[in-house]
Amino acid sequence: MNVLITGASRGIGLATAKRLAAKGMSVGLFDIDDNELERAINDKAFKKAREDNKIIKGHLDVTNESDWDDAIALMQKSFGSIDALINNAGVIVSGSLPKTDLQKQLALIDINCKGVLIGCYKLAPHLAKSDNGKIINLSSASAIYGQSEIAPYSASKFFVRGLTEGLNIEFADLGIKVVDVMPLWVKSDLTKDISVTSIDRLGINLTVDDVAKTLFSLVSKPNDKIHATHYPVGMPAKVLQKLSQISPDPLMRWINTRVGAK
Repeated sequence: MNVLITGASRGIGLATAKRLAAKGMSVGLFDIDDNELERAINDKAFKKAREDNKIIKGHLDVTNESDWDDAIALMQKSFGSIDALINNAGVIVSGSLPKTDLQKQLALIDINCKGVLIGCYKLAPHLAKSDNGKIINLSSASAIYGQSEIAPYSASKFFVRGLTEGLNIEFADLGIKVVDVMPLWVKSDLTKDISVTSIDRLGINLTVDDVAKTLFSLVSKPNDKIHATHYPVGMPAKVLQKLSQISPDPLMRWINTRVGAK
């Protein structure tokens, strides 16, 4: 398998790259932070992959179409083809909406929504040539019910969820499996500096490796063995997803108010 990962210089993206490389897959690490990317690819975990020419890195601003074209070209030049895309790049801004920086919120929408959309658009023709082509999007448990204090982030993950559901149907004709993973809070650089009531009440119980395990499992499975569209990670996310399927909106609102509202 030849796998392209966005946001791969740290966190979930890097942990996933390490796991895939350890299993002998060819991995492309792409990120906007070139310095962190250089540090990441020189990690001792990639020693064998570097020796076997099974790992590459490249600059990628996921909101920039030409960067995507360059990333695809580099993957093809290095590995010959692309079998999977992990749309991992994302940002979060916390706080009451009127008290946050509007430009940061707009950038969040660009990265979390536009970046995922461009990736799906650009990679589809290439993944269709694979016998096991797939797209795995990083959604979130915050896409189960809108969350206060991170409302734009939550909304961006609803976009990812909706896009995943639509393309799961649409891309089936191309032989491409499209799914997403939905973790709750994960201990990573993304969450280390944010202040959110739901974290205070629930804590952060997932690690980047927990999510990487799920991503590895999905990449490794033949497409005909992947039957669900959404894959919650961690028991709280699994419970919330199940409840959302059977509970009326007022009940879900009450649960989320108890968990996340001040």
